[in-house]
Formats: sequence, C-alpha cells, structure tokens
Amino acid sequence: MQDVCSACHSQEYVDNFYIQYDGLIELYNEKFAKPGLKLMKAAKPLLNPVKFSNKIDFIWFELWHHEGRRARHGASMMAPDITHWHGTYEIARNFYTHLLPELRHLIEKARSSGEFNKGQAADRLEKTIDEVLNTDNHKWFLGKMSAKQAEIRKKATADFKAQFEK
Repeated sequence: MQDVCSACHSQEYVDNFYIQYDGLIELYNEKFAKPGLKLMKAAKPLLNPVKFSNKIDFIWFELWHHEGRRARHGASMMAPDITHWHGTYEIARNFYTHLLPELRHLIEKARSSGEFNKGQAADRLEKTIDEVLNTDNHKWFLGKMSAKQAEIRKKATADFKAQFEK
C-alpha cells in the first residue's frame, strides 16, 4: 500500500500517515477491542450459547464490526469525519452506554436467579468490569483521572469555550 501512496506523495507524507493510521488501530485495539473481548469472554457463562440470541451479541458486533470497521476504514482512507463521528465516537458511546449496562444487567439477572454457578460467573464478570474500567483508558469514566489529566481537560475546555463562546 505504501508504494501506491508513494506514487503521488512524498515518503515523509506516507510515513506520517502510517503513524496516524497505526495509532488509531492501536487505540481501538487497546481501548475497546481487547477489553471488549475480555468482557465478552467473562460474560459467556451467563449467555445463551446460541450466537446472536443475546442482546449483547448484537451490541458487541456493532462495536467490533460496524463502528470499529468504520473507524479503521475511515482512518485508512483519510476520512476524519467517518473515523470520528461514525467510528470512534459511536464505539465509545456504545461501549459505555450499551455494552456496560447490558453486562451489568446480566450480572443482576444471574444473581437473582439463585443459581450458585451463575452467581459465581456474575462475580467474575463484575470483577472483570472493574479491572477494565480501572485501566488508564477508562478511569475517566469512574471519575478517577489524575490531577494532571483533570487539569489538561479543564484547560482544553476553557480554550474551546474561549474560542467558540463569542
């Protein structure tokens, strides 16, 4: 692919593009794909074994394939609007507002079932959710940012408001 790019662009331009592209792929993998797979694996004992017979199967498919594919493909095609609004934004929105609530619903349902094995699986899933959310990529969701990170976000917000609140 780099040979195709080099037909029109300088090597520096091509190298810089791949730094950005690879960075987006790494961000997606580390922040959502790997943790999502870990969460889905932990949820498996609480699911109906028939694929796509669980609500969460569709949520995960959307995160991985639909939004994830758009983010990855958008980045590969230099389409920032697709990469962000139809990719990473929707991935994050659905990770936090659909996947996590559905996992928590599975935990509640398993605990209320009274079945010992399901209760143990619910405990393991809850522990996995806590592990994922306490990583650097997700601590903000718990309000656990470092003072330095909170200050960076506060300054960025102030700068944005100063620029656009006129």
